Amino acid sequence: MSTLDILIFTLNCEILITILMIVVIATILWRFAKKRSAALLYLALFFILFTLGVYFAYESHRYQLSMYIIIIQDYMLNGIFMFFNVHPSLYATIANSLTTALGGYLIGSILTLTFSVTLAELGCLFLFAFTLKAFLERKRKWMLVYSLIFVPTFILTLTSLNRTSDSMLALIIGLITCIPLAYLSIKASGLTKKKAFRYGFLMIAATTVFLILFFAFNFVEGVVAREASIFMPIAWTMGLLASITAYIGYVLPNWFRRLVGEKPEEINQAEKSPKFKK
Repeated sequence: MSTLDILIFTLNCEILITILMIVVIATILWRFAKKRSAALLYLALFFILFTLGVYFAYESHRYQLSMYIIIIQDYMLNGIFMFFNVHPSLYATIANSLTTALGGYLIGSILTLTFSVTLAELGCLFLFAFTLKAFLERKRKWMLVYSLIFVPTFILTLTSLNRTSDSMLALIIGLITCIPLAYLSIKASGLTKKKAFRYGFLMIAATTVFLILFFAFNFVEGVVAREASIFMPIAWTMGLLASITAYIGYVLPNWFRRLVGEKPEEINQAEKSPKFKK
């Protein structure tokens, strides 16, 4: 696929993923309105921040597409062959630098995908808050430990405006967020005797797998590809799957309970009892 094809494909994927994640957000906010659970609120904020990250990545790639078309038009009108002898990422770098200088930090951070990556990182903060609320008792202690790593890493990402370093820092935050959640959910699945709860915990564990894949594909695109590639839409797809599995694993909707073989009377009884520590 050419760079132009990849950009068009990426734009279509990102707008589709944005729409699908809005549907997930609407579903969980509706559930939150009924349950008023802090854990559900943290999940909702996690979804919202990831959705905003996808949308601003869409805006970044839309700008890159417009710049790519301008370069092609310049070649067709003026016959400037130099454009096709220089690495395409050079033009993205020049455009991003000029736009940052002229339009300010916010525009520059959107165009370099820094803004999208930091939104995903901030989403991880709320996912970790969900982990503490759902599984652990000594919340302040673990939030302090997490913050000692999260805060400096997040600040470095926010100020770098560098695709390569951003993706490396985001991977660090992804790992320190996902590993504790994976451990606790797998451990909980082995302790519970109820089938629906066991599969629910495994779905939450699957969330961590998809999230790590999101940060891994983001890392590959930022460090290896260093330009628009197929890895970015794959990364956001992993983020979408993580959102869905997190919702299913925590909420355990009735259709999922029926899917894993729970009887109607067990479903009614389970709805009256808490699944996690509140």
